[in-house]
Amino acid sequence: MYHISGRHLKERTRMIDKNRLLECIKKPMTDYLNQMKHTLRNWEPLEEAAKKLLNGREVKDDDVPDVYLPVLRMMRLIAEVTRESEWDWSNPAIQKFFANKSESPLYQIFTNAIVGTISEIIQKTDFNTLVEVGTGPGQVSDALCRKMIDDKIHIPLIISDRAPGISRTRETLRQKYPALTIDSFVWNITREPPRELLATLKKPVLLFERFCLPYAGHSAIDNIAPLADLMIMQDDLSLSGEKAAFDILYSKMGTNFLIFKEAEKYLKKHFSFIHTCDADLAQAVNYPVTTFTIALK
Repeated sequence: MYHISGRHLKERTRMIDKNRLLECIKKPMTDYLNQMKHTLRNWEPLEEAAKKLLNGREVKDDDVPDVYLPVLRMMRLIAEVTRESEWDWSNPAIQKFFANKSESPLYQIFTNAIVGTISEIIQKTDFNTLVEVGTGPGQVSDALCRKMIDDKIHIPLIISDRAPGISRTRETLRQKYPALTIDSFVWNITREPPRELLATLKKPVLLFERFCLPYAGHSAIDNIAPLADLMIMQDDLSLSGEKAAFDILYSKMGTNFLIFKEAEKYLKKHFSFIHTCDADLAQAVNYPVTTFTIALK
């Protein structure tokens, strides 16, 4: 295990009270839960669609509620592509689909939840650096920057991704939001973070990642967690540990099946307080995953 060294170890981290943290996330998570309870009140058709696609059967758009159409079309694409060949992210059809993914209502609910949660926390606590892991094309980063400007929040933002194109995303954001301090680093989270990234951190650090662990696995938490005083994870972590049909389908594009109890084992090595933000959603609609987890040192 590596250690953060240099001046960062000498800086005294201001401890964040967990009760204050829970108060900060109350409103954005309540909004998210209310939206998702309405959206997911009938998620079973999506599971039935996945079963049919796995068996090579046709599934039409009107077989699922409208809100699930982007998910169904993604599953359909996975089934079609992997029936003939291996999943390849350089495939133009795949790139086109994921470029338009952010326009779906479901994705917007996720975006609003993560941006709202982060902005509430950094307005009401004393974080000095904000780190995004797995920036991708930067739609969430853009929404967060816009919120930071609107709320007059001016702490440094570091964005990272395993793809070299992260530098282009950084420059786009800098041009659009010149009042903000934005830096970027190439970082594959299956490896330790670059020393150059570590050198830019001013503690306390709020780190958030979105749907990175499916591609990196539970063990990547050991590479991410040492940077963070507070870590926000947006990943679908199975509560039962049993694979659903859509989990099997997603695995065809090289993703790992994530289990909350397994992720929790890694988190406990680094954090003293772990909280599933959307536990009420799982109970309300019998949903098999938790999507938002926070961990505090």
